[in-house]
Amino acid sequence: MIDQERIHAQSLSEDTNERIKALKQFEIKFSTLSDKQQAWNDLHRLTNDEIDYVREEAVYVLGSVFPYIPDKQKAYSVLIKLITDQYDEVEYKAVDALCSVFSQVPDKQQAWNNLHRLTTNENYHLRYWTAIIIGSLFSQLPDKGQAWNDLHRSADDSESLVRSGFLFALEDVYPHIKDEQQAWEDLHRLTYDEHRLRDSLDVRPHAADTLGSLFSQLPDKQLAWNDLHRLADDQESDVRWRAIRSIGSAFTHMPDKEQAWNDLHKLTSDDIRGDAAKAIGTAFPHLLNKEQAWRDLNKLIDDENSDVRGDAAEAIGTAFPYLPDKQQAWNDLHKLTYDNSEYCEYVKYDVASAIGTAFPYLPDKQQAWDDLCRLAVDECCDASHKAIEVLGSVFIQVPNKEQALKDLYELTRQPEDDIRSYANYSLGKIHIFKASRAENEGDYKRELENSIAFFEKAGQTNWYDNPAQFCLPFYRSFHTIVFIKQKAKEEVDKYLVEAKHAVQNSKSKQLLFEAVQNLAEALKEVQNLENMSFETKKDELNSYRKYFDHAEELMKNNEEKVPFAIGTMRKGLPILDRNLKKLIEEIQEKAKNKYRQSKGTATEEIAYLVCSEVQKWEVGNQEKMTQNIEDLILILKAKVPNINENKSLLDKIEKIREEKNLTTQYESIKTIVGSLPIIQVVPKNNGLIDSINAPATIAAFGGFLILEMLNVIYPSGNFSHLTSLYFAITIFSITFIIQRKIK
Repeated sequence: MIDQERIHAQSLSEDTNERIKALKQFEIKFSTLSDKQQAWNDLHRLTNDEIDYVREEAVYVLGSVFPYIPDKQKAYSVLIKLITDQYDEVEYKAVDALCSVFSQVPDKQQAWNNLHRLTTNENYHLRYWTAIIIGSLFSQLPDKGQAWNDLHRSADDSESLVRSGFLFALEDVYPHIKDEQQAWEDLHRLTYDEHRLRDSLDVRPHAADTLGSLFSQLPDKQLAWNDLHRLADDQESDVRWRAIRSIGSAFTHMPDKEQAWNDLHKLTSDDIRGDAAKAIGTAFPHLLNKEQAWRDLNKLIDDENSDVRGDAAEAIGTAFPYLPDKQQAWNDLHKLTYDNSEYCEYVKYDVASAIGTAFPYLPDKQQAWDDLCRLAVDECCDASHKAIEVLGSVFIQVPNKEQALKDLYELTRQPEDDIRSYANYSLGKIHIFKASRAENEGDYKRELENSIAFFEKAGQTNWYDNPAQFCLPFYRSFHTIVFIKQKAKEEVDKYLVEAKHAVQNSKSKQLLFEAVQNLAEALKEVQNLENMSFETKKDELNSYRKYFDHAEELMKNNEEKVPFAIGTMRKGLPILDRNLKKLIEEIQEKAKNKYRQSKGTATEEIAYLVCSEVQKWEVGNQEKMTQNIEDLILILKAKVPNINENKSLLDKIEKIREEKNLTTQYESIKTIVGSLPIIQVVPKNNGLIDSINAPATIAAFGGFLILEMLNVIYPSGNFSHLTSLYFAITIFSITFIIQRKIK
């Protein structure tokens, strides 16, 4: 049981470590705390703590628990104030949080109004951050026209920092704005921007970056190319290397590829020749003169500057599949693994990375593996760590896998903590690869658990930088979701908190985290199903599928970056999907039981139709589940009598269509289905026909009795027929008039 009073006391402690502990508890347990208002008050107070790193942690936790905060509008206002904090890390975290939680703010118009006012604030740092936030949130903002006007104004701000903020934002907003021509003119103008106050930053390097990012979308590529060509010849080296990087990344869209190549080639003799080498590596598949480009890289591999040699190695790794002389290129990389210059640690790091990139195309993979094993025990830590990471990544392509595993196991017995840690981490990745290729559930479960065991060992060393800080909680949470399921919510939440901390700026890790987070939400929807009512289970069915489908979408978007991680997760999805299939079967069985219980009652027909409809349900996407609801509504509206006694129920049925939230729709259906036994069912009333039928029946019966009586008195006369007809008409008229008056 959670002791909220203890956490509250920790948040008030004079001991900084105790306050940090309180924040950690809030991050993990906020959603389950009974008094969320008190928890929010404690968290709010800690965002104003006198200690910088306490405020930093408090801002991070605020962003993480935002969905559970009772006053989200107030919390958003707190985050806005924190973007002017004196401590940079608090600023950064506040900006990240503002961008991530905007979609959850109840009054987005008010939140936008607050941001809009900040664009004219006298504090230029605040104007800069506001431009960044608007760029990140642009697609979600309710008034995009005003948002663009604010950004456009920032392009002419007196402070160069704010103008740079416009450029950073432009990369995000360009696909969403209507006035692309104005945006392009602002960007073009800023490539000439040299107006700076005091010692503020130069805008032109950022303009060069933005040109590269947006080049394929710009309306005037010739003018954009002219800008890059001019900036590549700028006096400032910071401008030149940004321009040359953009030329490399956007080379395929350049209108004058020959001149673009000449710029790259010329700068291989410049003081930014290392950056020119990397640009050549990026653009290599599209270069017209690959022989000369290869000679440039081959020359730079022997440059006297260690940074340039490392950059050349990186370029060779990137361009390796297209190089005309792969044997010589491999010889160059192999030679650099023995670099012993003053700054050789940087060269060896870059060459280890390059070998990993080029490994599938190397002519001597065994020698490459041996080089990596030698670098793995190099005295340079960074080079050693990178080499061991690469060993885990290229294992799938190494010729002798049995020996390769022995080499890695040998590294786990090294005396250095960091080497053991990275070796266990690589072995964990190898077992993830094996799990992704498993042919049955038993092998899959065993390999996934083996990987977790190695990630745990990687985290047990005293090395400060744990390479498994993301993988360990990530795969623990996934394993718990797939195989443990019941009573696992708190355990999964704890793992997810640890994984989120380790995401940092990695886009691929962020997507992986979001995928498993959605699977965790799916797990919450189906826990304790045996204690749920039939109607509640129908609601859980759709929620589970919604999170499940979103997780699959995230995995699809990330498959190229981390194929084995995604492969392992995909192997686990069918196991999870069995839970959904079981849930549907339980709903269908419950529906059958309800129909059996209703037999012989007035609600039998409705229960039968509901039961028949539910039997059609199967595992499907959100759209299909929405259609299921619509079909059920049509049945209910058609079969529930439209009388005063049922008016409230019919109104509820009609409101379901107006509700946009699918989960809320299911909640409403749950209430309605629960009301089936009390529906008022009456015989059908056919108006005039009913009014005629009843008197006619009475008249016919009366006429028949009189006829029979007269036949006894006058056996052969016609008088009896005329008399009975007269009496039948009289009886009918009297009965009809009386019935109409009663109605």
